[in-house]
Amino acid sequence: MKKTAISLFTPLLLSACAGQIAQTEPASRPVTEPELSAVMTSQEERLVNAMEQQNERLSTNHHAFMSALQQEIRNLKKHMTAAQPAVAPAQASQQTDNGPENETRDGKLIVGETEDVWLDAVNDLFPARIDTGATTSSLSAQDITEFERDGKPWVSFNMAHEGVDEKLPVEAPLVRYVRIRQASAEEAERRPVVELNLRLGRLSEKTEFTLADRSQMTYPVLLGREFLKDIAVVDIARRNVQGKPKRPKPSNE
Repeated sequence: MKKTAISLFTPLLLSACAGQIAQTEPASRPVTEPELSAVMTSQEERLVNAMEQQNERLSTNHHAFMSALQQEIRNLKKHMTAAQPAVAPAQASQQTDNGPENETRDGKLIVGETEDVWLDAVNDLFPARIDTGATTSSLSAQDITEFERDGKPWVSFNMAHEGVDEKLPVEAPLVRYVRIRQASAEEAERRPVVELNLRLGRLSEKTEFTLADRSQMTYPVLLGREFLKDIAVVDIARRNVQGKPKRPKPSNE
């Protein structure tokens, strides 16, 4: 009789326990689209921040290495010059004729830590900093306004910087927007990109610039890797290797 009662009572007890467990366990809730988007945005920002910090470290190490290497090369040249006999005038003339001192043998420009550049859009000369750690070139701009011209997006802005007597108005087609994260900022900044014609030495080149207020920085123009690749070699131990670019001739000449 006892065994029979126990056998009848056991299923009821197990069923009650299962019901109680089911009541205590919270039901799983599906992840909403805003929550998923927030997680992805957070992950993306952390990844971008880590990449930019890594780029800054690589740029710093690269500059230090190149500076040490250039110093070693200069020391080696001094020792070689001291060990070699004086070159005859005819031989010296022949060596000078091999190519200009501000270009490599394969025709690439040699640029220093800083260079003077001419911007056709404002018809003026500006000092530029060469930065191999930056991907895109940058231009000092204030009062940036987007507008439409002939059905296409354009931007207007003013170039304003220390040493510039007045604000220089510029209008240019809008190429795209990019997100730039500064080391001192928590959030990435959305910046417009324009394409302007730049002159450096003998070179005249269409160049993309991100627009940002650089009025508190030393140089109104920054030239990055996108501009430098395939056309220039950087010697950070020198400055203004290319000299002042020639002013373009007026169109009526």
